[in-house]
Amino acid sequence: MKILSILTAIVLVILALLYHESIAGYLEIITDQQAVSSYLQGFGPLGPVVLFCLLVAQVFVAVIPGHALMVTAGYVYGFTGLMVVIASTILGSQFAFIIARRYGRGLIYKLASPAVIEKWDKTARHQGILFYFFAFVLPIFPSDLMCYVAGLATILPRRFLIANILGRTCCAVFVTLLGVYGTHPPIWFMVAAAFGMITIIAGWFIFKKANLLKTVPANCKS
Repeated sequence: MKILSILTAIVLVILALLYHESIAGYLEIITDQQAVSSYLQGFGPLGPVVLFCLLVAQVFVAVIPGHALMVTAGYVYGFTGLMVVIASTILGSQFAFIIARRYGRGLIYKLASPAVIEKWDKTARHQGILFYFFAFVLPIFPSDLMCYVAGLATILPRRFLIANILGRTCCAVFVTLLGVYGTHPPIWFMVAAAFGMITIIAGWFIFKKANLLKTVPANCKS
């Protein structure tokens, strides 16, 4: 196993040296919204397929800016882009969960920072649907890494799938519509977005308080 890991690392280094200019150019493209728009439009009818693949990959590859791609999806493809974003982010997240659940920490520690995984693992170990929903919609969480954390935790796959669908859809709608409406969103969108953010933040604080109360021994409660 160690030999295989070493050989894999050597191959990756060689490929990086041989194709460093192409890789640098690609990274420059995916971090610039206008460049991403031109890049996707260059694929014509296959653009949504390329977008789908990039959004699945961004769950696993930190340098691919997921939110920038979501905004661009709305800008270039409108509501079709929204459907692509929802489907791809849910699928990518579920793949990450399954990989972590099947292969465990040995593989996950090679894909992500062990320190970060351990930090969130302590918080999320016995949490359920509501916690992971918040993990997908609140910026205080590393949402993509939380898929690995969930896979290493005790949550059932079907329960994570529910949190995944609800959380990713909520995030996708908000971020992608920013691209759809650009710099002139309708008033209803601004009101709905503000109300949604306030509700989610309030819900998170209520959830935290309820969770803290659960940890207090019965004989310590007033």
